Amino acid sequence: MSFKAGRLAATALVISLLIPMHIPKSGYAIGRPKIAFSSTRDGDSEIYVMDIDGSNPLRLTVDPARDYDPSWSPDGEKIAFVSDRVNKMEQIYVMDSDGGNLKRLTNGAAHQQPAWSPDGERIAYVRNKGGRQIGVMDADGRNQIQLTEIGKNREPTWSPDGARIAFVSRRNGGQGIYVMDLNGSNQKRLTPNQAFTANPAWSPDGKWIAYEAVDKEHRFQIYVARAVGNPHIERLTREPPHKLQPTWSPDGNTIAYTSWISRFRVNRKTIDLMSAEGEHLKQLSEEHDGDDTYADWYAPIGWSVAPAANFITVWGEIKKRTPALKR
Repeated sequence: MSFKAGRLAATALVISLLIPMHIPKSGYAIGRPKIAFSSTRDGDSEIYVMDIDGSNPLRLTVDPARDYDPSWSPDGEKIAFVSDRVNKMEQIYVMDSDGGNLKRLTNGAAHQQPAWSPDGERIAYVRNKGGRQIGVMDADGRNQIQLTEIGKNREPTWSPDGARIAFVSRRNGGQGIYVMDLNGSNQKRLTPNQAFTANPAWSPDGKWIAYEAVDKEHRFQIYVARAVGNPHIERLTREPPHKLQPTWSPDGNTIAYTSWISRFRVNRKTIDLMSAEGEHLKQLSEEHDGDDTYADWYAPIGWSVAPAANFITVWGEIKKRTPALKR
């Protein structure tokens, strides 16, 4: 059964939970689902957050340098991002989810594309020194380890169980989505050679990887590749405008992406939502001078209902959808 058919046929399992969760003093987003993104609406690239319906956009960084590519920590306390604010060299920084306590994590050669591990203890990244290679480091920037050695590699993303990393690689005359173990071993290609393959994003159930690639009409569109089992590719979108940078909602039912209208003298990027089957749902960010890009989700399991000391009680519902896999 295909990806779309499997999702449509899936049965929802609703589980009620009572879970104690720690409230960090600095956390802006804890208890409230948010989307972080980059925007040039104020003249240069800065990090923003907004509600998942597109309301209440809030600017977190204020610097004339380029701040972009935000990545939420799993607990919502921190946001890692890229900035060239020192010597015009791109490095990875981390800040509280309200924009406070800014800290630089990397030095030396350019470091880009941070991605938190599911346990929040490590960050994968790309280091650009004589070629782009993928590494991992502790969440405080220590213990940097390079994982790849060959090809030009970029855009790491962790599997939900934290056991593997997917990434884009150009090697052996082609380009595609690969996966590897956490020590860099068992590198395996998942997708055929497609023009401008980029921005892989693992589904929350760990079975699919969404990504962008250019179709025969020279449009960026979003595809999914099976991450387990027999190789299989499905195309989710077909119509203009360009669609880039997919990122899954935590429940796996929705994908946020960058919508890029480029025609005549119009060149505009917004954050949009579509269903996991590829149906457009909503434009989240308002049209304005400048672009909105690099969306990343954060959502807690539930909402705060009974604060007590340093903990809150959370009632939540998890809707678990298990797409049937083609075998």
